[in-house]
Amino acid sequence: MSETAALPILDLSLANSPHLKQQLLEQLHDALFNVGFLYIKNHGVSQEKIKALTSLLPALFDQTDEAKASLSKLNSPHFLGYSGFAEEVTLGQKDLREQFDFATELPVVYNPQASTKLYYRLRGPNQWPHEGNAPGFRKAFLEYHDELQALSYRFVHLIEEAFCIPTGTFDAFFPRLTLAQNAAPTHHVTPQHRIKLVKYPASLSDLAREEEQGVGAHKDSSGWLTFLYQVGKEEGLEVLDGSGSWIRAPPVEGTFVVNFGNAFEAATEGAVKATIHRVITQGPRSKPRYSIPFFQGLPLDLTIEEVRQYIPEHVRALRPVSERPNSLVSSFADSRWDNLGESQLRKWIRSHEDVAKKWYGDDVLSYYLQ
Repeated sequence: MSETAALPILDLSLANSPHLKQQLLEQLHDALFNVGFLYIKNHGVSQEKIKALTSLLPALFDQTDEAKASLSKLNSPHFLGYSGFAEEVTLGQKDLREQFDFATELPVVYNPQASTKLYYRLRGPNQWPHEGNAPGFRKAFLEYHDELQALSYRFVHLIEEAFCIPTGTFDAFFPRLTLAQNAAPTHHVTPQHRIKLVKYPASLSDLAREEEQGVGAHKDSSGWLTFLYQVGKEEGLEVLDGSGSWIRAPPVEGTFVVNFGNAFEAATEGAVKATIHRVITQGPRSKPRYSIPFFQGLPLDLTIEEVRQYIPEHVRALRPVSERPNSLVSSFADSRWDNLGESQLRKWIRSHEDVAKKWYGDDVLSYYLQ
């Protein structure tokens, strides 16, 4: 464990200053190509709306077992809903947490390809808790979602500037945006962003080992960018640095942790780092740990090759010459998963085999477990 290494903290308010914006872009450039993880502060997301959602997390997770079971992912071919303690798997091991998965509230996709492209079944509506169990939750969640969606789009534009490409280049990936003048028209299905509401237990002292897998070592495969809000002061997140050492990423008040997903790394041919990270539980904690990752979605029918066409060669040329120590989790290495929808479906099937078996069948389950 590295105790001295620290992740950069970028002040997004510098983007509003003609004299200081270049400093921010240089810091972002370094984080993109050399770190893969960063904090952002002065991000513009309303603290009132953050608190409105985080204050409801205890009530959400303290629902009766029966109430939570009624929201089980087993009810949803979209893999949305509740997962009980240790029901999700990362790299073959159970994650010691419970969670709710929500997403942009969108209807099921209906188009001519939906019957042949199984990944279209990933998109669909949420399962909402009963209003009496968590009063105001749906409103608080939707307002938080909209704030994070707006932040993610603003941040993508900063990345474009750090890449020295026209602002709006990536807007074609996000049909909800008003396309910039230089953005190509898009034919893609509107992406669905996903948000996890996660609870790690207060104490695991009854378990055999002092250090357990809250979430196993992984790169994010659920989106283009991840914006993580760590609630309170309880620690657990760790990031693998370039030397192969784990460094702490503790909560920093007023910030989000930002990292880049598998698709981003693949599209830049390894230039931008999708850094491996994990959550550990070390000994007893006096309080549970809550976290809220927002995964910025991309259209399911988009391919990595299409995304790569928007990445100029001068960006891809910055990829490292040798393989990095944290490349143990491959990204889009198999051509079968070059399509983002296929990659997403594989990820969810491997994480929740019981849901996949119910909604997709044994043959599909066997294929994606290869």
